[in-house]
Amino acid sequence: MKKIKFIGVSLLTSVLLSAPVAMSAITFTNVTPTIVQAQEEGLTVRIGYGAPHGNQSFGSAVVVLNGDTIADVYLDEFQYVEGEDWTGVPNSDAGFGENYPEGFSLISKRENNDGYSALMEEHAASTVSYIDNLAAIEDFVTGKTIAEVEEAITELEGLGEDGSVADVISGATLVDSSGYLQLILDIANEGIDFAIADGENVEIKQTLASPHGNRSFAIATAVVDGDTVLSGIIDEFQYVEGEGWTGVPNSDSKFGENYPENNILVSKLVDSEGYSAMMTEHAGSTVTYLDSISAISEFVAGKTIAELEEAIAELDGLGEEGNVADVISGATLVDANGYIQAIVDAANK
Repeated sequence: MKKIKFIGVSLLTSVLLSAPVAMSAITFTNVTPTIVQAQEEGLTVRIGYGAPHGNQSFGSAVVVLNGDTIADVYLDEFQYVEGEDWTGVPNSDAGFGENYPEGFSLISKRENNDGYSALMEEHAASTVSYIDNLAAIEDFVTGKTIAEVEEAITELEGLGEDGSVADVISGATLVDSSGYLQLILDIANEGIDFAIADGENVEIKQTLASPHGNRSFAIATAVVDGDTVLSGIIDEFQYVEGEGWTGVPNSDSKFGENYPENNILVSKLVDSEGYSAMMTEHAGSTVTYLDSISAISEFVAGKTIAELEEAIAELDGLGEEGNVADVISGATLVDANGYIQAIVDAANK
């Protein structure tokens, strides 16, 4: 099995986000992942990215743990594809999409399940859709301990060329199923922690959004229990110029060959140190991106959807002279209402 390239971040503290345009080159020291082991009891939510399937895409994972047991997981992958019959990530038709190679779009495989599944059928004779494969993997790990997932990876690696993935993971046919399990395991052990309230019936919901301008897109995640949002997480992806950035997985491989010259696609959470330095230089920011998103996550945790909608209305009413921190302690993002709206949209899916 190919080694997963996992990208994580040490927990810094909270952010100001300003204009999301690609800036001049900034060099900084890459962030070292903080490895946080699962707590003995109670819920933990972690997110992160890796390369579970080849070098032409990168994968994302959100993992909720109850102690060392996986309570829920959510996977997606992002890849450049050629042609017009695809739904690109948000802002593909705006400033973000201006960075694409001609005739290509960056897509979520989940959002383009029908088209991507057709490619799988055409090139690999797949009879199970992409999203059904992900569901089979997610269902398989839910309720298992981290140790049991490790054992399953070993079992998959021992199948050999004639073995069937479905003998280990019922309903799954993806050749790199062990890679997806490894991604889940890596995020469970090394992901970026966010605030989460207590709940019993945990479900992860996710949507793609454009809460801040047209030169980036966001993954918005809501961990819900009924109409209560236990945790809300935002990450944004943007092309930036220069050296010293971590970039999303496979930026140094096939996936990265689609970037404009001297640019790289970054997760603002993973590259919070560099992105925050850029915002300090160009907008006088004094709060890191990760810290501001963390403040929003702490504010959201345990609130109902209705309460969050009230908070959005309050933020909308602040006006130009208002202070976001008066509503969300520790947050300075000017588009905080947009980030919370994206979390609400995810929760309502």
